[in-house]
Amino acid sequence: MAASGLAGLRDVLVPPHCAGCGAAGSWFCVACRDASDPIARRLGALALAAAGAHEGPLREAIHRLKYGNEPGLAAELGALIATRVGSDLAAGIRLDALVPVPLHPRRLRERGYDQARALAAVAASLTGLPVRASIHRLRSGPPQMTLGQQERRANARGAFAGIAGSLRGLHVGLIDDVATTGATLLDASVAARACGARGVRAYVVAFEE
Repeated sequence: MAASGLAGLRDVLVPPHCAGCGAAGSWFCVACRDASDPIARRLGALALAAAGAHEGPLREAIHRLKYGNEPGLAAELGALIATRVGSDLAAGIRLDALVPVPLHPRRLRERGYDQARALAAVAASLTGLPVRASIHRLRSGPPQMTLGQQERRANARGAFAGIAGSLRGLHVGLIDDVATTGATLLDASVAARACGARGVRAYVVAFEE
């Protein structure tokens, strides 16, 4: 709600310009959205769906959402995630709830909003699925993008815990902005299963090849 209100106020005071190409009228224009091709991957037992590759306009939009204090971008990027979720629902894949991969509280205080929760809220409103904020981050290491592959795995390991029984019997979709090695999503999926989730999939805006 806070991110949504801030985004609305910003749109009034500063008209939005596309994070990808700079065109006026939206935070991420149709042309830049259409430039990305959907990606599907398997990370071990975890199925992953992304709106596109972590490059070009999509990469710039995510960077501005996370580091440029532009929460209004969550509406555009969350809609991309909703499209991937909707495709799976239409294909008969069971999903009962969306679970955002949370920021550590310290980083949340620094940023002022949690981009994964904002993305999940948008995707939920467009798909009709509820959001279950059932997992939380126990520790905050350096950003994954600054680390090598092995360091990313070590940085994510054991980073999450959840509310026992809060996802019992549910098939859930983890929501995050970017997947690189998938270490963060895999660790979050372990936490979701510890909460009782019967099935776990992952949905992100972009996948870094």
